[in-house]
Amino acid sequence: MQAKYVSKNGELVESGDANISVYNKALFFDFAVYSNIKVVGGKMFLPELEIEKLLESAAAIGIKYEVERDELVKWAEKLVEKNELKDALIRILLVGPEVDNEVQLFMFPVGLTFYPKQFYQQGVKLIIYKGERFFPTAKTKNLLMSYLAYQEAVKREALDALLVDRDNNIIEGTRCSFYVIKGDELIVPPASKTLEGITKKIILEIALQILSVREADIPLASITGYDEYFISATTMKIMPVREIDGQVVAEQVGEKTRELQRLFAEYAEKT
Repeated sequence: MQAKYVSKNGELVESGDANISVYNKALFFDFAVYSNIKVVGGKMFLPELEIEKLLESAAAIGIKYEVERDELVKWAEKLVEKNELKDALIRILLVGPEVDNEVQLFMFPVGLTFYPKQFYQQGVKLIIYKGERFFPTAKTKNLLMSYLAYQEAVKREALDALLVDRDNNIIEGTRCSFYVIKGDELIVPPASKTLEGITKKIILEIALQILSVREADIPLASITGYDEYFISATTMKIMPVREIDGQVVAEQVGEKTRELQRLFAEYAEKT
Protein backbone atom coordinates (compact mmCIF):
# COMPACT_ATOMS: atom_id res chain seq x y z
CA MET A 1 0.00 0.00 0.00
CA GLN A 2 1.27 3.47 -0.90
CA ALA A 3 -0.95 6.35 0.13
CA LYS A 4 -1.16 9.57 -1.82
CA TYR A 5 -0.32 11.76 1.16
CA VAL A 6 2.18 11.51 3.99
CA SER A 7 2.97 13.82 6.87
CA LYS A 8 6.39 15.48 7.06
CA ASN A 9 6.93 17.49 10.24
CA GLY A 10 3.18 17.96 10.51
CA GLU A 11 2.67 19.12 6.93
CA LEU A 12 0.65 16.93 4.56
CA VAL A 13 2.55 16.45 1.32
CA GLU A 14 2.28 14.07 -1.61
CA SER A 15 4.21 10.89 -0.95
CA GLY A 16 6.71 11.61 -3.72
CA ASP A 17 7.69 14.86 -2.01
CA ALA A 18 8.39 13.38 1.44
CA ASN A 19 12.07 12.84 0.78
CA ILE A 20 15.14 12.59 2.96
CA SER A 21 18.66 13.04 1.63
CA VAL A 22 20.91 10.03 1.09
CA TYR A 23 23.59 12.22 2.71
CA ASN A 24 21.64 12.43 5.96
CA LYS A 25 24.10 10.97 8.47
CA ALA A 26 21.49 10.41 11.17
CA LEU A 27 19.55 8.11 8.85
CA PHE A 28 22.73 6.45 7.57
CA PHE A 29 23.84 5.57 11.10
CA ASP A 30 20.32 4.54 12.17
CA PHE A 31 19.97 7.43 14.62
CA ALA A 32 16.21 7.12 14.35
CA VAL A 33 13.23 5.54 16.09
CA TYR A 34 9.81 4.46 14.91
CA SER A 35 6.37 3.36 16.05
CA ASN A 36 3.12 2.19 14.47
CA ILE A 37 -0.50 3.21 14.97
CA LYS A 38 -3.12 0.69 13.90
CA VAL A 39 -6.17 2.01 12.04
CA VAL A 40 -9.23 -0.23 11.79
CA GLY A 41 -12.48 0.97 10.26
CA GLY A 42 -11.06 4.48 10.07
CA LYS A 43 -10.37 4.61 13.81
CA MET A 44 -6.90 4.78 15.33
CA PHE A 45 -6.15 2.34 18.17
CA LEU A 46 -4.56 4.07 21.20
CA PRO A 47 -2.55 6.65 19.23
CA GLU A 48 -1.56 8.53 22.40
CA LEU A 49 0.19 5.47 23.82
CA GLU A 50 1.96 4.64 20.57
CA ILE A 51 3.28 8.19 20.27
CA GLU A 52 4.31 8.17 23.92
CA LYS A 53 6.34 5.02 23.21
CA LEU A 54 7.93 6.75 20.21
CA LEU A 55 9.03 9.68 22.38
CA GLU A 56 10.33 7.32 25.08
CA SER A 57 12.41 5.50 22.47
CA ALA A 58 13.73 8.82 21.17
CA ALA A 59 14.76 9.92 24.66
CA ALA A 60 16.46 6.57 25.28
CA ILE A 61 18.92 7.14 22.42
CA GLY A 62 19.32 10.88 22.96
CA ILE A 63 16.95 12.39 20.40
CA LYS A 64 15.27 15.52 21.77
CA TYR A 65 11.92 16.35 20.21
CA GLU A 66 9.89 19.30 21.40
CA VAL A 67 6.49 18.71 19.76
CA GLU A 68 3.83 17.68 22.29
CA ARG A 69 2.16 14.29 22.16
CA ASP A 70 -1.32 15.75 21.58
CA GLU A 71 -0.06 17.70 18.57
CA LEU A 72 1.41 14.54 17.07
CA VAL A 73 -1.94 12.78 17.52
CA LYS A 74 -3.57 15.60 15.55
CA TRP A 75 -1.05 15.12 12.75
CA ALA A 76 -1.98 11.43 12.61
CA GLU A 77 -5.70 12.25 12.60
CA LYS A 78 -5.23 14.60 9.65
CA LEU A 79 -3.31 11.91 7.79
CA VAL A 80 -6.12 9.39 8.31
CA GLU A 81 -8.72 11.91 7.14
CA LYS A 82 -6.76 13.15 4.10
CA ASN A 83 -6.11 9.62 2.81
CA GLU A 84 -9.58 8.39 3.82
CA LEU A 85 -7.91 5.46 5.56
CA LYS A 86 -10.05 2.51 6.63
CA ASP A 87 -7.67 -0.32 7.56
CA ALA A 88 -3.99 0.61 7.68
CA LEU A 89 -0.90 0.97 9.79
CA ILE A 90 0.51 4.46 10.26
CA ARG A 91 4.26 4.17 10.50
CA ILE A 92 5.96 7.01 12.36
CA LEU A 93 9.66 7.60 11.70
CA LEU A 94 11.59 10.10 13.82
CA VAL A 95 15.05 10.84 12.42
CA GLY A 96 17.56 12.47 14.73
CA PRO A 97 19.34 15.77 14.07
CA GLU A 98 22.69 16.30 12.39
CA VAL A 99 24.83 19.36 11.66
CA ASP A 100 22.67 20.79 8.87
CA ASN A 101 19.30 19.24 9.71
CA GLU A 102 16.82 19.42 12.56
CA VAL A 103 14.92 16.40 13.83
CA GLN A 104 12.50 15.19 11.15
CA LEU A 105 9.27 13.27 11.72
CA PHE A 106 7.46 11.35 9.00
CA MET A 107 4.07 9.64 9.20
CA PHE A 108 3.07 7.38 6.34
CA PRO A 109 0.38 4.70 5.90
CA VAL A 110 1.27 1.12 5.02
CA GLY A 111 -0.90 -1.95 4.60
CA LEU A 112 -2.44 -3.62 7.65
CA THR A 113 -1.90 -7.38 7.84
CA PHE A 114 -4.88 -9.58 8.69
CA TYR A 115 -3.86 -13.10 9.68
CA PRO A 116 -5.85 -16.26 8.86
CA LYS A 117 -8.34 -17.45 11.49
CA GLN A 118 -6.58 -20.80 11.80
CA PHE A 119 -3.52 -19.03 13.21
CA TYR A 120 -5.62 -18.05 16.22
CA GLN A 121 -7.48 -21.35 16.40
CA GLN A 122 -4.58 -23.78 15.91
CA GLY A 123 -1.42 -21.86 16.79
CA VAL A 124 1.59 -20.86 14.70
CA LYS A 125 5.10 -22.04 14.00
CA LEU A 126 8.18 -20.13 15.21
CA ILE A 127 11.91 -20.74 14.86
CA ILE A 128 14.87 -19.97 17.12
CA TYR A 129 17.53 -17.43 16.11
CA LYS A 130 20.63 -16.51 18.12
CA GLY A 131 20.85 -12.74 18.43
CA GLU A 132 20.10 -9.73 20.61
CA ARG A 133 18.69 -6.32 19.73
CA PHE A 134 20.84 -3.25 20.37
CA PHE A 135 19.04 -0.91 22.81
CA PRO A 136 16.36 -3.57 23.41
CA THR A 137 13.97 -1.27 25.30
CA ALA A 138 13.84 1.29 22.47
CA LYS A 139 12.19 0.90 19.08
CA THR A 140 15.16 1.99 16.97
CA LYS A 141 15.75 1.71 13.23
CA ASN A 142 18.71 -0.58 13.85
CA LEU A 143 16.84 -3.58 12.40
CA LEU A 144 19.45 -5.60 10.50
CA MET A 145 19.60 -8.50 12.96
CA SER A 146 15.81 -8.68 13.19
CA TYR A 147 15.56 -8.58 9.40
CA LEU A 148 17.99 -11.47 8.98
CA ALA A 149 16.18 -13.50 11.64
CA TYR A 150 12.82 -12.85 10.02
CA GLN A 151 14.14 -13.85 6.59
CA GLU A 152 15.30 -17.14 8.09
CA ALA A 153 11.82 -17.65 9.54
CA VAL A 154 10.24 -17.06 6.13
CA LYS A 155 12.72 -19.48 4.56
CA ARG A 156 11.65 -22.14 7.06
CA GLU A 157 7.95 -21.37 6.59
CA ALA A 158 7.50 -19.98 10.11
CA LEU A 159 5.61 -16.87 11.17
CA ASP A 160 8.53 -15.34 13.05
CA ALA A 161 11.84 -16.01 14.78
CA LEU A 162 12.34 -15.96 18.54
CA LEU A 163 15.58 -14.23 19.50
CA VAL A 164 17.82 -16.05 21.98
CA ASP A 165 20.45 -14.14 23.97
CA ARG A 166 24.03 -15.10 24.85
CA ASP A 167 22.76 -16.91 27.97
CA ASN A 168 20.42 -19.05 25.85
CA ASN A 169 17.26 -17.36 27.13
CA ILE A 170 14.38 -16.56 24.80
CA ILE A 171 13.82 -12.81 24.69
CA GLU A 172 11.19 -11.92 22.07
CA GLY A 173 10.33 -12.27 18.41
CA THR A 174 11.64 -10.00 15.68
CA ARG A 175 8.24 -8.28 15.59
CA CYS A 176 6.37 -9.72 18.56
CA SER A 177 6.49 -10.28 22.32
CA PHE A 178 6.69 -13.81 23.74
CA TYR A 179 4.78 -15.28 26.69
CA VAL A 180 4.46 -18.63 28.44
CA ILE A 181 1.92 -19.89 30.98
CA LYS A 182 2.69 -22.38 33.73
CA GLY A 183 -0.20 -23.31 35.99
CA ASP A 184 -1.89 -20.05 36.98
CA GLU A 185 1.13 -17.88 36.19
CA LEU A 186 1.94 -15.84 33.10
CA ILE A 187 5.69 -15.53 32.62
CA VAL A 188 7.39 -12.92 30.43
CA PRO A 189 11.09 -12.19 29.81
CA PRO A 190 12.55 -9.33 31.91
CA ALA A 191 11.48 -5.85 30.78
CA SER A 192 15.12 -4.72 30.81
CA LYS A 193 15.79 -7.07 27.88
CA THR A 194 12.70 -6.50 25.77
CA LEU A 195 10.65 -3.93 23.92
CA GLU A 196 7.62 -3.08 26.04
CA GLY A 197 5.07 -2.41 23.31
CA ILE A 198 1.53 -1.13 23.83
CA THR A 199 -0.11 -4.48 23.08
CA LYS A 200 2.11 -6.18 25.65
CA LYS A 201 1.29 -3.51 28.21
CA ILE A 202 -2.43 -4.14 27.72
CA ILE A 203 -2.02 -7.91 27.94
CA LEU A 204 -0.09 -7.74 31.20
CA GLU A 205 -2.83 -5.53 32.61
CA ILE A 206 -5.80 -7.68 31.61
CA ALA A 207 -3.99 -10.92 32.48
CA LEU A 208 -4.17 -9.99 36.16
CA GLN A 209 -7.89 -10.76 36.01
CA ILE A 210 -7.16 -14.49 35.68
CA LEU A 211 -3.42 -15.03 36.29
CA SER A 212 -0.49 -13.87 38.35
CA VAL A 213 2.24 -12.24 36.25
CA ARG A 214 5.98 -12.65 36.71
CA GLU A 215 9.09 -11.52 34.86
CA ALA A 216 11.71 -14.23 34.53
CA ASP A 217 14.19 -15.67 32.07
CA ILE A 218 12.73 -18.31 29.76
CA PRO A 219 15.58 -20.78 29.08
CA LEU A 220 15.63 -22.34 25.65
CA ALA A 221 16.70 -25.62 27.23
CA SER A 222 13.42 -25.91 29.14
CA ILE A 223 11.09 -24.51 26.50
CA THR A 224 8.88 -27.60 26.48
CA GLY A 225 8.22 -27.32 30.22
CA TYR A 226 5.33 -24.85 30.05
CA ASP A 227 1.60 -25.33 29.58
CA GLU A 228 0.74 -22.64 27.03
CA TYR A 229 2.60 -20.31 24.67
CA PHE A 230 1.61 -17.22 22.72
CA ILE A 231 2.95 -14.11 21.03
CA SER A 232 1.54 -10.62 20.57
CA ALA A 233 2.02 -7.55 18.41
CA THR A 234 0.04 -4.56 17.17
CA THR A 235 -1.29 -6.44 14.16
CA MET A 236 -1.26 -9.95 15.65
CA LYS A 237 -3.12 -9.29 18.91
CA ILE A 238 -2.82 -12.55 20.92
CA MET A 239 -1.66 -15.44 18.76
CA PRO A 240 -1.12 -18.96 20.16
CA VAL A 241 2.09 -20.86 19.43
CA ARG A 242 2.00 -24.51 18.41
CA GLU A 243 5.55 -25.24 17.29
CA ILE A 244 9.00 -23.86 18.15
CA ASP A 245 12.00 -24.78 16.02
CA GLY A 246 10.41 -27.95 14.72
CA GLN A 247 9.15 -29.13 18.10
CA VAL A 248 5.44 -29.15 18.91
CA VAL A 249 5.02 -27.40 22.28
CA ALA A 250 1.21 -27.27 22.35
CA GLU A 251 -1.16 -29.64 20.57
CA GLN A 252 -4.05 -27.19 20.94
CA VAL A 253 -4.75 -23.67 22.12
CA GLY A 254 -4.89 -23.57 25.91
CA GLU A 255 -7.92 -22.41 27.89
CA LYS A 256 -6.08 -19.50 29.51
CA THR A 257 -4.79 -18.26 26.17
CA ARG A 258 -8.34 -18.35 24.80
CA GLU A 259 -9.58 -16.41 27.81
CA LEU A 260 -6.87 -13.80 27.28
CA GLN A 261 -7.91 -13.53 23.63
CA ARG A 262 -11.47 -12.88 24.79
CA LEU A 263 -10.41 -10.28 27.36
CA PHE A 264 -8.20 -8.51 24.83
CA ALA A 265 -11.05 -8.39 22.29
CA GLU A 266 -13.31 -6.85 24.95
CA TYR A 267 -10.66 -4.25 25.78
CA ALA A 268 -10.17 -3.34 22.12
CA GLU A 269 -13.93 -3.05 21.60
CA LYS A 270 -14.22 -0.52 24.43
CA THR A 271 -11.23 1.56 23.34
